[in-house]
Amino acid sequence: MDADRRTLGRARAGASLSAALPEGDMNLRITAVRIASLAAFAAISACAGTGSIVSSPVVRLMSIEITSADFDRQTFLLSFDVSNPNPFPLPIRSVRYRVRLGEQRFASGETQGNFTVPADGNGAFAISVELDLLRTTSNISSLIRTGMSRDFDYELSGSFAVDIPFAKPLEFKSGGNIEMQAAAF
Repeated sequence: MDADRRTLGRARAGASLSAALPEGDMNLRITAVRIASLAAFAAISACAGTGSIVSSPVVRLMSIEITSADFDRQTFLLSFDVSNPNPFPLPIRSVRYRVRLGEQRFASGETQGNFTVPADGNGAFAISVELDLLRTTSNISSLIRTGMSRDFDYELSGSFAVDIPFAKPLEFKSGGNIEMQAAAF
């Protein structure tokens, strides 16, 4: 009798499950779960590749201004222009940069960005850099000492960390010619 009750209890549990989900509906639900899982996997995979969907901006060095100079420290303000080729804004979290003037490394580093470049638009940002160039024999240190202006070829490279989920840092690279003017210090 106890065996019959156990069997009946199992049958009732199975019956209630079967009654709630007839066999055809159960197969339909399993298929729906599989399709939803594949769609979720495809969406996650697409997000993982967002870095290739976001085009890198064009960045140019617009000016270098010597804001202060003394014997062991000079402060420069580097101004940049950014062109966003994307049809959506680029929220910049941080900027990693490297600037070469002539054949010499001039400045490099990373700084917080916290600005947004409009969709299909332009933006600007500036970085203050402290250096000790007077102890070197570079052309830049002679510019600071004499107060003359001079044109320099420059190379700029770096990357933007953007506040877009799953996006990789956006790299940039450019070059050109820029005039640096300094008053004698």
